[in-house]
Amino acid sequence: MMPSKSKAKGNAWELEVAKFLSATYNDSFIRIPSSGAFVGGKNNFRKTQIDASQLQGKKGDIHPPEAWKHWNIECKSYADFPFHQLWTTDVKILDSWIAQQHDVEDEGDLNLILIKISRKDKWVVYQKNLGFVSDRAIHYKGWFFTSWDDFWSKTPNIDLVKHHSIN
Repeated sequence: MMPSKSKAKGNAWELEVAKFLSATYNDSFIRIPSSGAFVGGKNNFRKTQIDASQLQGKKGDIHPPEAWKHWNIECKSYADFPFHQLWTTDVKILDSWIAQQHDVEDEGDLNLILIKISRKDKWVVYQKNLGFVSDRAIHYKGWFFTSWDDFWSKTPNIDLVKHHSIN
């Protein structure tokens, strides 16, 4: 059975992110088939039934190298996003993505949400107090929302992603 257009679009974004991270860190990052659905949401109980290496391969959307034990990355590819709500009200879709991160995270995990909006751009959403730097970011409920290029163009951010994921 062929995946839906939205699922295929999400899969393509996950693959693009995995290739980007592999090139950025000169290491192997792969897209996880079926992603976080195995241990997320109502399947959270499974976290207690599998070992650490199995869990690492089931959290988030991208499987990192073995040493990156504190890695929890979600990739979201959507047609639209209510940017205007970031300043004025709750953004329900962003709240659900943040909740999804918390559903599968373990203590010490680096949580990142990597977003691609069709015909617009790409963004990174990260938790505050991790030392990441940005020229322009919007604070939202303890998280920062910044452009992909702003985040990944800064060597300290690239280094900190690895540092938080390994230590």
